[in-house]
Amino acid sequence: MAQKYANVWSRAAARLTAFSHTQAGVLRWGVLVLLTAVWFGGGIWLWRELPFSEALYRTFSAVSMWDAYFDAREPMREVVRYAALAAPVVGLLFAFSGQLGRSLARIFNLGAAHHVVIAGDSAAALSLAQDCRKRKDSVILIADGLAEETALGLRRKGVIVLEGEAVQVETLRTARAHHAAHVVAYEPDDTANLQIEAAVRRLVGDAKRRPPIGVHVSTRSAMLLKEAREMRSSQMRKKKSGPPPIDPKPFSLEEMAARALVQKESQTLLTLAQQLGQPRLHIVFFGFDAAAEAVAERVLMSLWSAHFEAPRLTVLSSDPAATEAGFKARHREAFANPDAWVADIGFMAFDWNLAAAGAEVLESVEQARGKPTAIVVSTGADPGNIHLSLGLKRLCNHGNRWPVPIYMRETSQSEFSQQYAKGDETPELDAYLLAFGAHQVNATRSRIIDGSLDQGAAIAHEHYNKGLGAKDAMSMRELQSAMKDWGDVLETYRAANRAVADAAMVKAWDAGFRPALKGEKGDSAIAVPAALMEKMARAEHDRWMAERLMSGWRPTAANEARNNDLMAHDKIVAWDQLSEADRNNDVVQVRASMDVARLMHKEGFVARG
Repeated sequence: MAQKYANVWSRAAARLTAFSHTQAGVLRWGVLVLLTAVWFGGGIWLWRELPFSEALYRTFSAVSMWDAYFDAREPMREVVRYAALAAPVVGLLFAFSGQLGRSLARIFNLGAAHHVVIAGDSAAALSLAQDCRKRKDSVILIADGLAEETALGLRRKGVIVLEGEAVQVETLRTARAHHAAHVVAYEPDDTANLQIEAAVRRLVGDAKRRPPIGVHVSTRSAMLLKEAREMRSSQMRKKKSGPPPIDPKPFSLEEMAARALVQKESQTLLTLAQQLGQPRLHIVFFGFDAAAEAVAERVLMSLWSAHFEAPRLTVLSSDPAATEAGFKARHREAFANPDAWVADIGFMAFDWNLAAAGAEVLESVEQARGKPTAIVVSTGADPGNIHLSLGLKRLCNHGNRWPVPIYMRETSQSEFSQQYAKGDETPELDAYLLAFGAHQVNATRSRIIDGSLDQGAAIAHEHYNKGLGAKDAMSMRELQSAMKDWGDVLETYRAANRAVADAAMVKAWDAGFRPALKGEKGDSAIAVPAALMEKMARAEHDRWMAERLMSGWRPTAANEARNNDLMAHDKIVAWDQLSEADRNNDVVQVRASMDVARLMHKEGFVARG
């Protein structure tokens, strides 16, 4: 059974919050209206022979137990007098019940612990809060200026909504953040999110927390995400005995969306490149916002196959010179070490706001860079992505020119994506649309709090740490327990193993396997054929070098030792320069990929045709 983040008090507060804001108000008003209708309708009917004013007076008097009602014998008179007594009493009880529930919820919340605190009022933050409630977690949402109807809807689901600024220690204290299981800083400003983490640290102080409070800090800047992770590694190296009370967990929705896309679509792309007779995977980007750049990074770090050359990227943007300069500035080492590897990425001019995508655009890309394996559309705005993706689909399918998948970035699921961008639904080789990156899929408890995308990375680290290259495959229980020590892994190793996990399905494809389809009998005991092992290990080493250089590492100078603080590595050299032990490390990671693939697809694998 999945863990629920709540204690008795926080659970009671959530239930009272939901109870006091549900649609029960409609029932309350219905009962009150019915009692009043019986009172007045029955009274008027009883005194119908009198003038209306007199009948109305005698009807009102039922509440004062007037003589005609006090010694009532007729059934109707009995009904009227009890309805008259019940209406004000029930009305008073109902009037105070909602407020009473809210007050009790606040009181119970004073003892809340092991719950989830979310700071922010974006659509992604609200999506996370609702998903946590579906998992029966107790959730406190700190939001400043949330719309009244939105707040009411959340409270009806049991989310406790606090108005205030989460960067203030007192607001976090009210939310019991210092006793929470997880705090998620989800403000639109990266600086505010870092301030929330600092405020939680001040609030907790030197108090011991076992396990430590996971503080998940949202970052939209890829460079800031990298630095925040390196800072975490530095803190872990200097920590004293015992776990720290705060465990910072910086994350990026764009990176999560990119990793999920690469993990899911890698085998599709490899199979398509093989069918099209291409020498390498070639991804063409229309637009290069933060989401597109995240996909580009994951492709260059992970989509390396033993049967193809290094991946190639082509970027079309309205200002290719500025886009190229920015990417190279953020990934300097990926272009500064030609003896190891240079990222194969080209930048071309195309402004979708000034010109429609026509055949001449495709021809220029094809002549300069070759035919693509896939297209990524991520211009920075959902309407633009939808319009451009539709146009590209029609263009690519005209004469079956580019029969490739078009991955359309969408921040929030729309009717369009649900109807027309669901993936390949025909057996023909043609261009189709697939939406990715919506917060409804991305901003979930599983991905942000539980770290489901990192489970494969934990397995890869376990392989490397224990040198399992020459041993049998891990059991499923061992695979599932590998996350246990993941929290103690330095970020530099986390980053490397994330790329290993993202490349797992590539290794499975290289070894000759694909996931079993529905109705097929799959085999979970997949292994790399001995004849392919060295070839795949060489490709893995090339992939690893690309990932290290993309992550900001550099090769060491001659006779220089590895230095984690300076991000210098002595193994960023060609395969032929490695020792036998170092080559075996690549074998270990190839074997690790098989176990990662097994965990990702528990239905098993079959030999691909």
